[in-house]
Amino acid sequence: MSDDVLDSPADVVREAYRSGTLTPVDVLALTLARIDARNPAVNAMAYVDADGAATAAEAAAHRWAAGTPLGPLDGLPVTIKDSVHAVGTPWRHGCAANADVPDSTFDSPPAARLKEAGAVIVGKTTMPDFGMMAAGVSSLYGITRNPWDTSRNSGGSSAGAGAALASGIGFSAVGTDIAGSVRLPAGHCGLVALKPTQGRIPHTAPSTMRSAGPMGRTVDDVMDMYDVLSGPDVRDLWSLAPPSGPTPRNPLTPNGLRIGVLPELGPNFGADEAVLAVLADAAAALREGGAEVSTMAPPFRDDPYPALDRLFQVRAAAELESIREDLRELVHPAIRGWCGPGADRSATDFTRDGEAVARSAELVRAATAEFDYVISPVIPTVGFAAEDVGLDPSHPLAHCGFTAWANQTAQPAAALCFGFAGGMPIGIQVIGPRFADSEVLRLTKWLESKRPGTITWPDQAAVRTGGN
Repeated sequence: MSDDVLDSPADVVREAYRSGTLTPVDVLALTLARIDARNPAVNAMAYVDADGAATAAEAAAHRWAAGTPLGPLDGLPVTIKDSVHAVGTPWRHGCAANADVPDSTFDSPPAARLKEAGAVIVGKTTMPDFGMMAAGVSSLYGITRNPWDTSRNSGGSSAGAGAALASGIGFSAVGTDIAGSVRLPAGHCGLVALKPTQGRIPHTAPSTMRSAGPMGRTVDDVMDMYDVLSGPDVRDLWSLAPPSGPTPRNPLTPNGLRIGVLPELGPNFGADEAVLAVLADAAAALREGGAEVSTMAPPFRDDPYPALDRLFQVRAAAELESIREDLRELVHPAIRGWCGPGADRSATDFTRDGEAVARSAELVRAATAEFDYVISPVIPTVGFAAEDVGLDPSHPLAHCGFTAWANQTAQPAAALCFGFAGGMPIGIQVIGPRFADSEVLRLTKWLESKRPGTITWPDQAAVRTGGN
């Protein structure tokens, strides 16, 4: 039985389930074999739950045989990020200091929703320490590598989710996003991802900045997971009322839409020529589709990042201090060195920084409100080396500018691969107004249909390594 089906859109698998030519048990077996074959090269999997997945697959096989599947995810292999609690699985938050933390005793909302939908959770994916690094580097897991070229970074913090999907492990994945952490790996690895409107997908602990978000190889696969994950949960006090219905699958035609193109945020934060060329291709496609496309002025005259970085530092410093003192040396040194000053920030310092970030977020909101949707780069460069903690080793989130502000404005933002340079994927970001998650996904689907060329997913046997 060929494992080529693992590189297909989920619709192909569902049709095979429907016709009886494949069962969820068959597809799980292929997935576990692929993990054995491909994961050693990319290091995407933090934990493989073969027994739990087998139980779920067998139950799904009975439902499909009876013609009573629970929905589009029933019987499909998926993954969840290390930071997403699920009963009986390890939660390590990417950090060696947490290696002996007891396994989770509860399902977080995303894990619970997936189980209710019949999805087969094959395991958990890697992430960097505390989720505070936009790279695939961890004190516990080591280096997670990009399947397109294992000398290159997977992005983070949903590092393993990105590397697994691009390797054909799982049809969709749950990541989390505090400054771009589902969109950045999508940009590095050629995927689709959505950072939803805050509250649209419930998660624990409640946050107005971090969201769980769906990732996949196609927009349709992300839509399927989004529909399963979204909706209120009493454990997340910010969770929103249910959407009005399932996400329509017809693309949103851009004819008549006002589209802003954001190539630069402000002083010293633009993008490389290769990235801007792909952004220009997306803008041209939208223009040809009838949109009114305009280049936006940079929203910032002064660099807004230092205040936001200090908020992240304080958050990471608080987590560092929660770890037993004799174990703190196990935290990745880049994270310890970066967040150390956060412990010395006063409450008034923190409040002033929060107010500065809110003012910057309002500048972004006001600038994007002049358009129906905005497109921008995801990452300012065509990635970086696998072992790097970011473009600036002293500030591991500093290259997240294009993505981080949508977390502060609570706007939905999707990532989509729209081109390649030197064999590596380049993503664009599609940003919409709050609550327009479905519309953002539908416009992203339209752009997906206009993407130059088709994506042939990397076969690890042929992947480039070390610049070969």
